[in-house]
Amino acid sequence: MSEARDARSVVEETLKILAELPGIVAAKRVRRQTVEKVAELESRYERGALVPLKNLGVQIAVKREVAIGVLKDRCFREPPAPTVYLVEEAPESDDPPRHSITVEGTKYRIVGEEVLASRSPYSEKIISLGDSFVIFPERRGSNKTPSYFLVPPLGFPELETIADRLGIRGVLSISPSAQADSCLRDACGFPPDPSLATLLVAFDLKQLT
Repeated sequence: MSEARDARSVVEETLKILAELPGIVAAKRVRRQTVEKVAELESRYERGALVPLKNLGVQIAVKREVAIGVLKDRCFREPPAPTVYLVEEAPESDDPPRHSITVEGTKYRIVGEEVLASRSPYSEKIISLGDSFVIFPERRGSNKTPSYFLVPPLGFPELETIADRLGIRGVLSISPSAQADSCLRDACGFPPDPSLATLLVAFDLKQLT
């Protein structure tokens, strides 16, 4: 069997697994041009944001070999970690691991985060911004230290736990902004139903033998 055929089989099996997950309405492979368009739209969104924003997740996703558009409903499980943080760059920081996040070798001090429904009550001082975001004022290094919102790549546990069997690696997922969401829906033929949301799942193929 050829390498191209093997790669196609890996993607087909992954699509089947995704489509059978609770809360997943549809899953479809997307072309590289679509992923690049999503990255371009996210970059445009960053430049127009009222507060500084970096979507590192999509910058990493565009480097992966395979990308899949996923349409989910409200029954799908919550993300494995916050989808957005308020951070300071702190590569030399000795903060506890729970107070920092590292993305591609760069360490960021978490000074604010999205609140997940499963999150335990905070034991430190917080400032709530509505019900879905909190700031940790005592973690700030200095008011003069630049801070910004960071959208990191997130894992996708359902694929990560069987990555070796599937023959994939470097699995990640991102939640696109509104404009990128529309782009992904158009490319995948997903309906514009506002009660449904999209994810972009990306990964590399392991060396096939």
